[in-house]
Amino acid sequence: MIAQSIPAEALVAEFWQTPKEELCRALGSGPEGLTQTEAKRRLAIFGANRADASQSRSALRKLGQRLWNPLIAMLLAAALVSGLSGDIGSFAIIATVLSLSITLDIVQEHRAERTAEALRESVAIQADVVRDGRDMTVSVTALVPGDVVKLRIGDLIPADGIVLDAQELHVNEALMTGEPFPAFKTDAPCAAALPADATNALFAGTSTVGGSGRMLVVRTGGRTRFGAIASAMAADAPPTALEEGVRRLGVLILRLTLFLMLFVLMTHLVAHRPAMESFLFAVALAVGLTPELLPMVMTVTLARGALRMAKRKVIVKRLSAIHDLGAMDTLCVDKTGTLTEARITLEAHIDPQDRSSDRVLSFAHLNSTFQAGVRSPLDDAILSASRDGADGWVRLSEVPFDFERRCLSVLAARHDEHMLIAKGAPESILARCAAVEIDGLAHPLDAIWHQKMADIQARYARDGFRLLAVAIRSIPVGQRTIAVGDETSLTMLGFCVFADPPKQDAASAIEALTSLGVTIKILSGDHDAVVSHVARAVGLPSERVMTGAEISELTDAALVARVDDVDLFARIDPDQKGRIIAAGDSGAAITSSVSWETASMMRRRSTQHMSAYPSRARPRSPAQPPT
Repeated sequence: MIAQSIPAEALVAEFWQTPKEELCRALGSGPEGLTQTEAKRRLAIFGANRADASQSRSALRKLGQRLWNPLIAMLLAAALVSGLSGDIGSFAIIATVLSLSITLDIVQEHRAERTAEALRESVAIQADVVRDGRDMTVSVTALVPGDVVKLRIGDLIPADGIVLDAQELHVNEALMTGEPFPAFKTDAPCAAALPADATNALFAGTSTVGGSGRMLVVRTGGRTRFGAIASAMAADAPPTALEEGVRRLGVLILRLTLFLMLFVLMTHLVAHRPAMESFLFAVALAVGLTPELLPMVMTVTLARGALRMAKRKVIVKRLSAIHDLGAMDTLCVDKTGTLTEARITLEAHIDPQDRSSDRVLSFAHLNSTFQAGVRSPLDDAILSASRDGADGWVRLSEVPFDFERRCLSVLAARHDEHMLIAKGAPESILARCAAVEIDGLAHPLDAIWHQKMADIQARYARDGFRLLAVAIRSIPVGQRTIAVGDETSLTMLGFCVFADPPKQDAASAIEALTSLGVTIKILSGDHDAVVSHVARAVGLPSERVMTGAEISELTDAALVARVDDVDLFARIDPDQKGRIIAAGDSGAAITSSVSWETASMMRRRSTQHMSAYPSRARPRSPAQPPT
């Protein structure tokens, strides 16, 4: 029976802490999903599953916002007075200049909005959903809370929800957490308080990179974490530094002009000159003091800058934001995909003595080659690093990866040799090992070797690397299948070491920005050790680190007091990024979270476009070098 209403407790922030059976009951859903009738009813209640980040304003509102500028208002008043007094020439000139300036500004913003909308429409996707007990394909905008969505490799997660069932489901959550390595998802209950630690939660904007499964949609549209971020970005931005400066200049000119007009008018009247001639003279003085061409010059200059940036694949929605980019003194950047390649590579393959070992790579390659499931990015990195083939090996059997064991084993055979090859999390593999292999000889895995393995893991973890352990075991020739019980008494071969390498031009771009007086801070959802390692690799200071757990314990005032003294922010979520940027603004710091490619533009070098997040800035102080 389909529920006719959705209880508020079903939509709480930590919905992943609710058992899936209770969540299904609360949402009136189940394995057969919703009915089409109920889905339409809920769509009318919750609206389309769309995170509107543009929310374009009407042309009339845009015009009104520009006319509210004191300088523009003063010029309009001067034009009106000139027209009423018969000075048609002055009226025509001022009206023409203002019309061209305002029109150019509005047209530029409208074109940017259309371009952004076209980009959004170009990535419109569909989802496989279960309704009325059968599979069908619908637009992601038609999804509602309670829908059951099927996920395959390469699918974008269309909404926030939980895993109903999964088969080796791996999700790329770099958009939310900054972690480049895929997160393994399971339908097991989770009591984690932070979304990044929720192993059964799926969030809109992330994507599946391995395996398959089904999800129960809990939140859609602006109620998703991604939607909340988009809504915050779509809110009316505060005036930029340029707009504030022009407004203050307009107010100053307005006051001076009114004072001089009154002074001249009173002086003429005291001197018993004709009142009308005195008034017209004062008006002429006001028109002469008003910089009629200033709005036009500013708009044309900024429009040329927008065109130059457009050639580098950067969309400028607000012309005044160009000034903020050039005036910033602090640049906040993400790590994954911004400073790094967002591509997992195999950096090393080592034995238990931390020496390079081709034998480790060879058996890791066989494991990745023969596994039947969908390969993860780590497997792709292993296969890319090794050009050796199977060398006569054939696959006989496999024990697939699961969340509890955190390892995968295959049984391979060559001639009279049958070998179980296991690969997985170091702690899981070591728990199944009885020996370590050194120079081809097996040594008992005693407490000393356990400590050596722990030291190797700790050392590489401090440098931001991810490790996979590789172990083997000889299997009797007559045995042609393996099970979980065979993953015992293994011999440890060593580790495969993975990393997300920094971009080649990141260090040079940082050096160029630093020479211009720009301070760079990293805001990442990744672990502090990883962020510190990347910072050191690209030449950034990494001593002062603040984590998301520390930020959550600080008030906004306390964060303002500390934000300028921190180099790196690690393990933070998108909401905390917003708090950090707001704290930087409150602390009189220029904070601009933009793409690394935009930063590289400042050193006159074309780069590949990535998404930008413009933020408010203030003018650079005279002591700082110009950009």
